[in-house]
Amino acid sequence: MTLSPLMRSLRRLVRESAYLLGGFPLAVAAFVAGVTLFSLGVSTIIIWVGLPILAFGLVSASGFAAVERALASRATGRPFPTPAYLRAPAGSSPLRAMFAILRDPQRWLDLLWSVLHFVVSTLTFSLTVTWWAAALWVPFGWLVNMLLVTWIPDIGPNIGGLVGAQGRLISNVIEYAVAIVCLATLPFVVRGLATLQSTISHALLSMRGGYEARIDDLRDSRSAAVRAESSSLSRLERDIHDGPQQRLIRLQMDLARAERASTTDPERARALLSEARTQTAETLAELRNLSRGIAPPVLVDRGLNAALEELAARSEVLTTVDGAAGNLPEHIARTAYFVVAEALTNVNKHSLATHATVSVQRVADAVVVTVTDDGMGGAALAKGHGLSGLAERLRGVDGELTVTSPMGGPTVVEAWLPCA
Repeated sequence: MTLSPLMRSLRRLVRESAYLLGGFPLAVAAFVAGVTLFSLGVSTIIIWVGLPILAFGLVSASGFAAVERALASRATGRPFPTPAYLRAPAGSSPLRAMFAILRDPQRWLDLLWSVLHFVVSTLTFSLTVTWWAAALWVPFGWLVNMLLVTWIPDIGPNIGGLVGAQGRLISNVIEYAVAIVCLATLPFVVRGLATLQSTISHALLSMRGGYEARIDDLRDSRSAAVRAESSSLSRLERDIHDGPQQRLIRLQMDLARAERASTTDPERARALLSEARTQTAETLAELRNLSRGIAPPVLVDRGLNAALEELAARSEVLTTVDGAAGNLPEHIARTAYFVVAEALTNVNKHSLATHATVSVQRVADAVVVTVTDDGMGGAALAKGHGLSGLAERLRGVDGELTVTSPMGGPTVVEAWLPCA
């Protein structure tokens, strides 16, 4: 079910308000536990009792931090990755496990967060309560005023009286003016406070985790690039061995036979030379095809658009090229070319399609390459399929490949390539 923009805004307002109001008790508990255990640990460290107390304080701070990551992520929709905490090897002594906790920089950041979060949460909680109370005065202020006048006739000055207004009417007008302003600005104030609180939490609790995840991604993409390059070289070596190398060996044998027959049987020699010329032409054609797998000449000379048009012209299935990505970095253009080449190879071999469409579009700092066909579907990224090798190649440039191919079709192969 699709929610209207108003309902989405209301749900977001409630979610962020719950985060700000519910986060205050968490902040108080984290602050009391963190400061108490830290102070006790530091004051008793001289007799060694303080070390386990400090370790326990750091562990408790990490527990509160884990709760904050979950609450902040739910409220803002922003990922709050959990960093990798230092852990002693399995089977280590309790003393070594304790020192692993004390040496962990992230646990000290969690403790620092418990102090700063208390200060920030006190401010955001107070402002949230104030704004909600003022906003709710619009629908319920008349009821409160009526009850106050009925039960406590000498209630004293209200908001209007505090700013010097004389008379109940003027006072009520000022009250409702302030309430209406608070009601109109409530979503923006709550969003700003939630952003402030979650940003500080993210910086202290998840920034290291984000860096670690990025390092892991870079390590994986580097490994994927090495694997893809190794696979490409192995395939090229195999293709050269099975194709041009065998033809050249035969060509050498034909030329040797022609040389021997040149004096005794000129007609036989001419026939052998004619066959050798045919072998030479076929070898050159095969070498050109292999060169397209390394760096297609048309891609180097005329750019990606011309190379894609040539791929479409060679395709056995009618193929239309749509869109132009403009000037791209060389490695991105080459990768986009191979995405289309591999996808069209699958279309020609397996899809039973009658038409395919190639689209290359520049979207912000990325290039999106899409190959669609009207075939029978069933394509997959499973290991051993041609598309799995293509996915490896894309990971090497921090790209991503998705395949949508229900049985009966259509099949959509989409590659996302960053090119900032």
